[in-house]
Amino acid sequence: MKKTKKKSRHVLRTLCILLLAICLLAGVGVGIYFQKGDWLFSVEQSFVRYETPDLTPLFRFEGETRPLSEWLADERVTTSYLLMLVNASHPLPEGYEAELTEYNGARMHPLMVENYVALRDAVQAKTGVRIYVSSDFRTSEEQEQIIAESEVGIAAPVGCSEHEAGFALDVYAPYFAGMEFLRSPAGREVNRVCSKYGFVIRYQKDKTDITGISWEPWHLRYVGAPHAEIMAKSGLSYEEYVDYLTPEVWFLHGDYLILRTAAEALTLPNEWQSCHISPDNTGYYIVTLKIR
Repeated sequence: MKKTKKKSRHVLRTLCILLLAICLLAGVGVGIYFQKGDWLFSVEQSFVRYETPDLTPLFRFEGETRPLSEWLADERVTTSYLLMLVNASHPLPEGYEAELTEYNGARMHPLMVENYVALRDAVQAKTGVRIYVSSDFRTSEEQEQIIAESEVGIAAPVGCSEHEAGFALDVYAPYFAGMEFLRSPAGREVNRVCSKYGFVIRYQKDKTDITGISWEPWHLRYVGAPHAEIMAKSGLSYEEYVDYLTPEVWFLHGDYLILRTAAEALTLPNEWQSCHISPDNTGYYIVTLKIR
């Protein structure tokens, strides 16, 4: 009887030790995930397989041709600088003035507000962590100050920053800013899902030779639908995406038609819901037509 009790206590002690070991290992695992999640995120991203851009060229369709000026008078047509390419080779147009609104103290283009709020809330619902804006619109004087305070080559030259355009936001999670952003579950989630809300990680990890800016997983650029998702799924930088859009060729993507053109007259299909027109800052303008 004593041997049975002794054996039972030994088994119980062994089980307790095993359970404690499992809990410790689980705790270490969770700690690594949350404190070294940037490394794990990089591993995760290495398995992502990018696709050819989901853009089907359309060379003919039934439609109506009008001068661009006439289309601009249609109430379904809106314009902005949403798809303007901004980099060292394509500075802001002379005399450019950003169209801005303010949300919680952050200055941004009005098109961005609803989508930023939706992204922020979705990330918080998923991770329990709220993101905040650390840098929004900048004047040329503010950009000059950023350059003075940064290492050489980190900040874009004055007139060549997306922040000056009003379409960029730098975001952070509490205690996790800059490159530390990916150590927060919120930072990783932002990088995974921002394209669903019209944002892209503008300066990607392996695109520095193209963008001229090193990897910035905290820098969001708003380009809207469907461009953000096309870029995210194809892995294209914005420079590459603009080049991919062969001028004067309509491309079909789901419920959208996309055209990069320099023409003064525009042929639109007979039926469509809305149209957005934006200069791309390379001598063309991009038409984004929602057909359904």
